[in-house]
Amino acid sequence: MKIKKVLILLILIGLSAPGVQFGQADTTNQLTVTFTENPKIVSPGTNGYIELNLKSGGTGGVSDVSISATSWDYSVVIPQGNWNVYVGNLNGGDSTSVLYEFKISDSATPGLYQVVFDIEYYPGHDIKQTAIVKVEDSTVLDIVSVKPSSIDIGQETTIVFNVSNSGGKTAGILFTWNDPNDLILPVGSDNRITISSINAGNFSEISVDVVASPSATPGVYPIDITLEYHDQTGSKLTILSTVGIQIGGTTDFELVPQQSTTTGTTFAIANTGANVASSVIVSIPLQARYSVTGASSVSLGNLDAGDYTLATFQLTSIESNDTQRPSFNLNPDDIPSGFDPGITGQFRNRSFTEIGNNDLIIEISYTDLFGVRQTLEKEVTVTSSSSLKTSDVASRFGNMGGFTGQTSQGSDNGTMYITIGVVGILIIAGILVLGKRKNIPYVSKILKGRNK
Repeated sequence: MKIKKVLILLILIGLSAPGVQFGQADTTNQLTVTFTENPKIVSPGTNGYIELNLKSGGTGGVSDVSISATSWDYSVVIPQGNWNVYVGNLNGGDSTSVLYEFKISDSATPGLYQVVFDIEYYPGHDIKQTAIVKVEDSTVLDIVSVKPSSIDIGQETTIVFNVSNSGGKTAGILFTWNDPNDLILPVGSDNRITISSINAGNFSEISVDVVASPSATPGVYPIDITLEYHDQTGSKLTILSTVGIQIGGTTDFELVPQQSTTTGTTFAIANTGANVASSVIVSIPLQARYSVTGASSVSLGNLDAGDYTLATFQLTSIESNDTQRPSFNLNPDDIPSGFDPGITGQFRNRSFTEIGNNDLIIEISYTDLFGVRQTLEKEVTVTSSSSLKTSDVASRFGNMGGFTGQTSQGSDNGTMYITIGVVGILIIAGILVLGKRKNIPYVSKILKGRNK
């Protein structure tokens, strides 16, 4: 009985003694091994490396650490440099890394390839670890272009993303786009589009209908694009891109002639676009049918969308070559009936605007929202009465008359009829006087009848 009590006491003393633990591993000489492959995927004919990371996690450190690669497919993974490395000692908590560079054979078949490493260290430890080399034909997806690069506020626009595959294999992709500011939104669909495949060396155009929020402030906004696809080993890969889209609005103008007096011709200029136009200048350039007396440009300052202002010019229509007497070399049989070769006859019964194009060209220069100077050219129809004084017209066309709608032919006919009437009255009076004096029977009879 005493012996049994002594044994139990010895066991209890042994369990409580420092440095002795039952049921737990010895952690004084631990070594942790991890791998990093770079790049994650290598293509045939390219180089890569395996980074082997060692960390001493024990309290006592490790000694005489040596690493060697013992097993791999030599026909695919070709070592570059020495693959047997002596590391030496690592104190507790220390770490180090060893790089193993390799090249993939040009004829390698895509797949997963193992490289087994044997790590030995004192006292008497031997660890085997396996690194994985992923080989596949390269897939290089790029956003080549985005058209158009600008959209107008509140207007539906189709944006076309051109995605190219410059790699060596076909890829099916999931295309996702997103505006982090929530100002550019899809119309009629969501922002995810699946492309079944893009062949190697080809491209695909992805069209999306979008609209810019009316609350958007004009400017350039980022669009985040995500391309997701699966490689030949089944792993999902993601490519992130960002493109800029300009949000703005067209700036346009409308010109309307208001009035024309001896002091000038006035035009109303309205900003019919969606954006403010800064430093607006209205000019009348040199042109064949009009001239400007005095300043040919007027500065209007800034015009907000929907605003208008007035600009006045001393505008005069000038004679052009098409009013000169033309020369003809026609067969008499080809001349139409009623043809008058005279210059007056050429324009008889024709209005001023029928003689030639009477549009006035006006240029509007302004600075847009992005600080770029723009110039628009407008054509304005100016009637003869609003651009010319009667004296100017008379000096240009001589006997053709004024711009009241009458022609020189009408005035000539009136004068002729008056002349014929006066001459007829005088002839009748002369016949009556002569008949009375000569006692002509028929005339005397008429005179006697009048005296009754």
